[in-house]
Amino acid sequence: MRPWLFVGAFVGSGILSAVFVRISIWLAHWSGLTDGPDGGRKTQDRPIPKLGGIAVAMAFTLVFLTAVGVSGEITAFQLLASVLLPALIVAGLGFIDDIRSLNPWLRLLAQTLLALLVWWTGTQVGFTKVTWLDAAITVMWIVGLTNAMNLLDNSDGLAASTTLVAALGTGIVAVIYGQYFVGALSFALAGTAAGFLWHNWYPATVYLGDAGAYFLGFLLAIVTLRLRPVGIALPWSALIPVLLVFVPILDTTFVVVRRLLERRHPFTPGRDHLSHVLMDRGLTVRQSVATLQIVLVLTVSGAVALAWSFR
Repeated sequence: MRPWLFVGAFVGSGILSAVFVRISIWLAHWSGLTDGPDGGRKTQDRPIPKLGGIAVAMAFTLVFLTAVGVSGEITAFQLLASVLLPALIVAGLGFIDDIRSLNPWLRLLAQTLLALLVWWTGTQVGFTKVTWLDAAITVMWIVGLTNAMNLLDNSDGLAASTTLVAALGTGIVAVIYGQYFVGALSFALAGTAAGFLWHNWYPATVYLGDAGAYFLGFLLAIVTLRLRPVGIALPWSALIPVLLVFVPILDTTFVVVRRLLERRHPFTPGRDHLSHVLMDRGLTVRQSVATLQIVLVLTVSGAVALAWSFR
């Protein structure tokens, strides 16, 4: 596959995402679907539209369907069932949660069923060669990263910039191993995040909402799972996807462990994420997000270097 196709996937999805998000901002203000300050965890000084996630999903879907139509490959159509449809359903689940809060156990059950669908349609790990155990690892990765991205969406630009960096790294690793469609998928995801970030960088004019955070996290989990680093034995092959999404994993682990030590429920909302800790140390929102992205760039670079060294 020619390099310009990857550039086209990134730029095209970025432009579509930026345009669709701008339209969603107008629609959100018109319909009243905004997120207002609550004097606690939500510290914005004005209502912020939260339809950005739906716009992101629409932009990515259009690029994805175009890529499938152009390629005409059977594997592309398999990816349609294994990637796009479950991701859109999880985005819809998040949108419902944005409008009216769903029971967390119901959300978890739905995410688990969708992850099982992804596993059944071919996106899966084969670390142990034990079917039920590999299925469990696949489901935990997808559900875990989906919710980790939602938890990470706590500062302007953080979730989108994390997706941008992680997806770019995933695309590069995929290209190194000749997985060109997975690479194009990853670059399209990165472009979609970049287009949203145009409106979401501090001070944000739109939020992802649960719909967008679930959608980005779900897709990021899938593209990292579909990497096939041929020639790299365990544990190095398993280390690559971990390095690619290190910041969401680190943030979720930090928050859960800290809350458990404080005898609080690990999934209660709060301003105790890594970005909040950095801001409490005197950093601005932009500086805290940039600091976490520097960490992610380093770990993603490590993943790319590891893949390149074993190519």
